[in-house]
Amino acid sequence: MTHAVLLPPYFAHGGGQHNRVISAMYDRLLATAVVPHRFDFSSVEEHAAQADTVAQIEACDGPVLLIGYSFGAAVAAAITHPAVVGWALIAPALVVPQFVSPASPLRPPAQPPVAADPRPKLVVIAERDAWFGADVIDPLVAGWVACEQQTVPSADHFFAATTNDVADRAVTWAVAHAPSRCDGAAMTAAR
Repeated sequence: MTHAVLLPPYFAHGGGQHNRVISAMYDRLLATAVVPHRFDFSSVEEHAAQADTVAQIEACDGPVLLIGYSFGAAVAAAITHPAVVGWALIAPALVVPQFVSPASPLRPPAQPPVAADPRPKLVVIAERDAWFGADVIDPLVAGWVACEQQTVPSADHFFAATTNDVADRAVTWAVAHAPSRCDGAAMTAAR
């Protein structure tokens, strides 16, 4: 059985496990063979959020897909736990937005651990994202291994009018990348 651990956006700005995007993905996954799990981070400190995520991964009894949104996507990009079979990163907060402006151009941060990992990745951006749009994210993920990029047309960072579109994209990808029973056995034998 494949699990999907859903990582919420920054809770200090209204994010959490019941965020509209996280809830839409959770509800759609319930109708698939992928078992969804959602939770709230105990802290906005990235290290603590990563520890929370690893605990969620280790509580699952099979392969795990990490699906993160905004802050949750940045947290997911730092985790290469052996149980993880892929990552879907929605509007990933891979750089601190207040430092991206014409007066202070983007200086690419260090690549997260998933960048060179051969396991599959999906990066979904919102066409009109004021913080993490194509102009910011495309150069950051251009060299990532096994990475598919998609853009949600007319969407802003919050996917207010496009929640269904982004949820459908993430869930379709998750179902397509959930290992079969044979793949799971092979993955366990390879460890």
